[in-house]
Amino acid sequence: MSARFEKLLSPVRVGGLHFKNRIYKPPSGTKLFNNTNGYVSEEGKLIYEAWAKGGAGCIVVESPAIGDERSIDIPNKYLINDDKFIPGLTELVDVIHKHDCPALLQLYHAGQWHLGGLSGLTPVSSSPHPQISELAPVPDLRVLANNPPCDALSLEGIDIIEQQFIDAAERAAKAGFDGLELGAGANHLLASFASRYWNSRNDKYGCDSYENRARIVVNIIKGIKSRLGDDFTIILTINGVENNMGEKGITEEETLELVKLYEAAGADAFQPRVYELYNRASYWSEQYFYPEKRHTTPAGLDFSHRGIGAFTKIGTSLKQVTAKPIVIPGKWDSDFAFAEEMLEQNKVDVIAVCRGLFADTDLPVKMQENRFEEIAPCTACLSCLTGGMLPIRCRINAFIGGKEEYNKYPKTQEKKKVLVVGAGPAGLEAARVSALRGHEVVLYSKEGFIGGLMNMASVIKGDYPEDIQAIVEYYRVHLKKLKVKLVKGKEADLKTIEKEKPDVVFLATGASVGEKEIPGSDHKIVVSDKFLRAGLDLALKVADPSKLSKATEHWMPIGKTVVVMGGDVKGVQLAEFLTKRNRKVTLVCEEDDMQYGEGLPRLNNFKLGEWFKEKGVEIIKNTRFEEITKTGLVFTTKDGTRVTLSADSIVPVYPLKTNEDLYESLQGKVPEVYAIGACKDPKALIVDAVEDAAKIASSI
Repeated sequence: MSARFEKLLSPVRVGGLHFKNRIYKPPSGTKLFNNTNGYVSEEGKLIYEAWAKGGAGCIVVESPAIGDERSIDIPNKYLINDDKFIPGLTELVDVIHKHDCPALLQLYHAGQWHLGGLSGLTPVSSSPHPQISELAPVPDLRVLANNPPCDALSLEGIDIIEQQFIDAAERAAKAGFDGLELGAGANHLLASFASRYWNSRNDKYGCDSYENRARIVVNIIKGIKSRLGDDFTIILTINGVENNMGEKGITEEETLELVKLYEAAGADAFQPRVYELYNRASYWSEQYFYPEKRHTTPAGLDFSHRGIGAFTKIGTSLKQVTAKPIVIPGKWDSDFAFAEEMLEQNKVDVIAVCRGLFADTDLPVKMQENRFEEIAPCTACLSCLTGGMLPIRCRINAFIGGKEEYNKYPKTQEKKKVLVVGAGPAGLEAARVSALRGHEVVLYSKEGFIGGLMNMASVIKGDYPEDIQAIVEYYRVHLKKLKVKLVKGKEADLKTIEKEKPDVVFLATGASVGEKEIPGSDHKIVVSDKFLRAGLDLALKVADPSKLSKATEHWMPIGKTVVVMGGDVKGVQLAEFLTKRNRKVTLVCEEDDMQYGEGLPRLNNFKLGEWFKEKGVEIIKNTRFEEITKTGLVFTTKDGTRVTLSADSIVPVYPLKTNEDLYESLQGKVPEVYAIGACKDPKALIVDAVEDAAKIASSI
């Protein structure tokens, strides 16, 4: 066992369960059980077994529907409302248990979170309330904006739902689950009873006393314990503090009183969070202050470590009234040393690691074996959380959501010489997977470094909340370990490739810079993409991206007033970068509302839009570029108005295009040639490039 994280990797007792370490995999929707007629899927069993095999101390399986469709957020999820689903759930539990890992099942009722606009059903809540669009201060969930108003549950309806929870728990126990994570947080149904913001009832479930507000949760916990016994563990997730919900949002003082009642009912542990109404950044604490840190920290949060373990503050408060274990989420995988410190100081008992285990299902095992540098990093890109109804994805773990056993790289039957051209994300992953399978690998990077345009992205994004340089370092470690021959500072042209005599060539040269025939593009006012890339490549020879990013705060070859031409992810993030460096920015683009910000996580796109308004950044969409003058940009708006916009600098950010020249010239000269990543698809993001490279490299 690693001596670095002795407390983190030590066992702990939670209710009737023994966790072999304090790394807790909380539930998160994988979308792998959707459209399975209510049953468990083979893909779902694969991912949960991978987490168990990887050494997690406890795993919580995402929630099935306990009743009708209104009990879950989106349609077509799997179910636990009938005994016929128990055999499939048993198979799921078995693949977790065979790796000496406790299995819990998350149970919650969606309440007002149910997407009635998709199902045609009216959501239910503790009390009636209007459409979410009339309530939400930060309505970044567009699909919820026009959800139907909620119906208040009758006493009979509450009794039915309480019994649904208890019956679901019994089915979970019959399937072999060791306990539950009971969801009474966010703005799901159970939370709506605890919060005076939602609860305006005047009966025994009303908001006039703590006992009434806690009654539905207390009844459920008591009912489960009565039927299944004290050893059936219940971890309760709650809103410890509710911000931006006025005077009626739950306060820390209220939580302490409610927790006393929950513990008396039989709750075995607590997972408190700080919640903001319809601001999903409050689930992912490192995103809380994106794109810029606020002047004040909301109640209940500790932001001393940039969002890592931010909920520890409210967790520590709970320890005033309960000796039960406290589970705290909050991007701990970005700073396990801080997690160890909080565990040693008894401020937290168990840490919840979710996205870190998406990125590397073997994370706990690697920690135990002192293989820290081999851990695939979660860089907080939110790729895993922005896929809508599609299965989960991860920019560094191409196995996620797949149909093959995780972390298996079958040795090749025929060793080949593999030449990889380009050291961006696609090239690095192709080299890594090919070498793992036993091929001889040579990797060419025309720059004097690896990472490709990830280095430019690092300069623009910085290292918070998204640390792209962690990806580059991860590949650097693995290429060295796998003895990949790395040739830096040399472009692999046709002559070079023929001299190498490879059996397989991966072309990961990225996309070509797009261009548009706009009069005046050669004026000195234009700061071209090629110019910026060339300058950056030169600077990266003497400084790392983090230092360069900070240096740009003091000087850049760009004027004080800037027009950014282009509204995809590159243009939008460039506008953010320039605004943070005190430029007066106007973003003019041909994209419409649907295309604008394409490639940016939905949450960040919304928050960035709000931030642009605060900073005075004007966004002009649906335009047609006419010409660039010596003093500005001329364009035509959607209604046909011709506009001239003056600026010190014009920065065109045009869509990229495929890079096919080398691919065509290699046909018939090398047995196998594959274009991968942005070389093949100019719109490919890191997640697409890594997935594409891993898939093809696994097949050669």
